[in-house]
Amino acid sequence: MTMMTTAMPTASRRAIPVIPDSAPFSGAQRAWLNGFLAGLVNEPSAQPVSESTAPALVEQEEELPWHDPALSMDERLKLAEGQPKEHVLMAAMAQLDCGACGYVCKTYSQAIARGEEPDLTKCAPGGTETAKKLKQLLPAGGAASAGVVAVSEVRLKVPTTADGKHVYDRRNPFPARMLACSPLTKSGSNKDTRLVALDLKNSGLSYKVGDSLGVYPQNCPDAVQWILEAFKASGAEDVPDRDGSRTDLHELLLRRCVITKPSVRLVELLAESASNATEATRLKAMVDESVPEGVEIVDLLTQFPSARPEIEEFVVALAPLQPRLYSIASSLRAHPDQVHLTVGVVRYLNGRGRQCKGVASSFLAERVRPGEKVKVFLQPSHRFHIPPDGQTPMIMVGPGTGIAPFRAFLQERKGTGATGKNWLFFGDQCSECDFLYEDELKGYQREGLLTRLDTAFSRDQREKVYVQHRMLQNGPAIWAWLQEGACFYVCGDAQRMARDVDQTLKQIVAEQGKLSSEAPGAYVAELAKAKRYQRDVY
Repeated sequence: MTMMTTAMPTASRRAIPVIPDSAPFSGAQRAWLNGFLAGLVNEPSAQPVSESTAPALVEQEEELPWHDPALSMDERLKLAEGQPKEHVLMAAMAQLDCGACGYVCKTYSQAIARGEEPDLTKCAPGGTETAKKLKQLLPAGGAASAGVVAVSEVRLKVPTTADGKHVYDRRNPFPARMLACSPLTKSGSNKDTRLVALDLKNSGLSYKVGDSLGVYPQNCPDAVQWILEAFKASGAEDVPDRDGSRTDLHELLLRRCVITKPSVRLVELLAESASNATEATRLKAMVDESVPEGVEIVDLLTQFPSARPEIEEFVVALAPLQPRLYSIASSLRAHPDQVHLTVGVVRYLNGRGRQCKGVASSFLAERVRPGEKVKVFLQPSHRFHIPPDGQTPMIMVGPGTGIAPFRAFLQERKGTGATGKNWLFFGDQCSECDFLYEDELKGYQREGLLTRLDTAFSRDQREKVYVQHRMLQNGPAIWAWLQEGACFYVCGDAQRMARDVDQTLKQIVAEQGKLSSEAPGAYVAELAKAKRYQRDVY
């Protein structure tokens, strides 16, 4: 797609790229994109657009009471009753502000409410539940046309600094060389967790502990081949790319589109194209009731052989492949020019008995070799930071891969010589094979950096023991640390672990502080307001 430019009346403003009338957009879409481009161009030249300048929520936490990932969707929607449409839409999202969708929760909901963002499936942590609820909340025709191209899909000029150096961000990711992909779990584990180390040398990228790293994955070549075979295609077919240009089918399926989880539009298209009436009826039922969990596009193509739309229609109905965000597991003080990730490799059998894999985790663990490059960008955290005062005590709860940011926190505190006490709760399945970073953590204990380490290995005994149980056992000590001004951190699963930890924290506050029934919730809310209770949950 060729962009035209229009002159500005003063020399201090740069030429604005304009989407030409011949571009495959409606008038409204062109107007919106032109406005977006104008906003980018008129930034001062010394301030390139970067993910670090992405808008954050400006309201105080108490003004958005549903903005809490520990709440259920029903609870969030109840709190948002009577609010403007964008707030109700926001309440249906996962409340993580993770940035994986290219927005934070508030700006994603605003874009949908204004009709600028047609894709209701971008909230990866919210999954099918969020996508289905967003569809229900929007009136017919309330969202933009499915043909709108999202901001993240428009290839714009690569941003540069005033001296001409490239700025690496979400739109222009840095090709980081993989240094290592080492197993953290041992033989006998039911899991496969890896330490992935990437080289940031010469990137100009600098992160803080608590930030995340965005990774642009590629799809599994086997999955690409299955889809090509279903359509009897070679892969060399010329098809429309996400930005309005053209590319070959194989390239599009490998790098640009989601080819695992089917979008609602794709299921609708398959239903419309099915020549068998029974298959069409069953597909239409999936549109209304959602596709069963774990069913992927290749399963639908296998199960409904008469549903074969034109290949161009098929690729247009695919959702864009989004980057995956990982909590950074290292400090630059300990590992200059490197960034480390703690990656749990996702593999499972779906309801049809077919082996499925996580797109990004299997990409990093199985298809990228040390020395090869991965496209990455930094996603600054809006609400997960180490205490600015090195004397402040920290209590960290991070089971499984939730240990990632706390490894970084400890490395940072060691590097800065911080004297504050540090207490870590870690849990997993088995101590013999699932104790991630065991040697490093025990080394920190011997040095005195890690004041306390409490573990909960659920399968080491007959009764399951989790981190919240260890918290209850240590309730008096946790209360004492909080009274000393400790910050309390949680990282990991939002739906179960984080909710259980939140409830346990309130129970400890109630019991140790001898507070009335409503007071513990208010106490914990004050901790959050003071940035002493922070969560990185997903």
